[in-house]
Amino acid sequence: MRLHRLPLAASLCSLLFATLAAGPVGAEDAPLPSDPATELARAEKLKSEAAGLRGAAEERFRDEEIACYQRFLVNRCIEQARARRVADVRKAREMDNEAGRIELAEKNRRFNERQAEEAREAPTKAVERAEQEARNRAESEARLRQFSEKDAARVKREQDGQSQALQAAADRNRKDAADARRRAAEARAATDRADKAASDRADYEARARKAAEKKAEKARKAASGSKSSGADATPLLGK
Repeated sequence: MRLHRLPLAASLCSLLFATLAAGPVGAEDAPLPSDPATELARAEKLKSEAAGLRGAAEERFRDEEIACYQRFLVNRCIEQARARRVADVRKAREMDNEAGRIELAEKNRRFNERQAEEAREAPTKAVERAEQEARNRAESEARLRQFSEKDAARVKREQDGQSQALQAAADRNRKDAADARRRAAEARAATDRADKAASDRADYEARARKAAEKKAEKARKAASGSKSSGADATPLLGK
């Protein structure tokens, strides 16, 4: 049944040879469109046509190889069929190579565009980096300054606390000393008052003794005078 396909296969081969006689699709001498999308579409078309050509060549070779066994010069027939397949595969490879060159050119174009864009944006990015670095330095300095201020404030608070503690201790010492002096003065004053009271009491007792002695002396004198007057009066009464 495959022998009936030979005329159709031969017709397809003739059509392909006629189409590709002028050279592979997308030859290097053809002008390249400036649109990248058009170039990429052409590359995809070349790869698709190359795959189709390669598949058709393989199918035609299988059909021709079967037909060759019905001929007298089998080997020559197969060699010719193989040569046609090789030619088609070579054309398909050239089409793939052209598609690869188009894709590589597009990649190079995009790379060059990126390089050019980076070159254009380099000054702006350098300024932005410098500004960002300046902001980072300013923020770092601000944090360090804030930390230093906080540390200085903490040290000052500690020093103030220590000074206040020392001042409070000195005040307490002065107050304790003043209280001690006051208590000593009060003790001395109490002692003086006690001594004065004892002295006053001794003076009072001495005056009281002297008064009592004087009173007793007067009493004795009075008693003695009374006795003398009575002795003198007795004879007179007897007479």
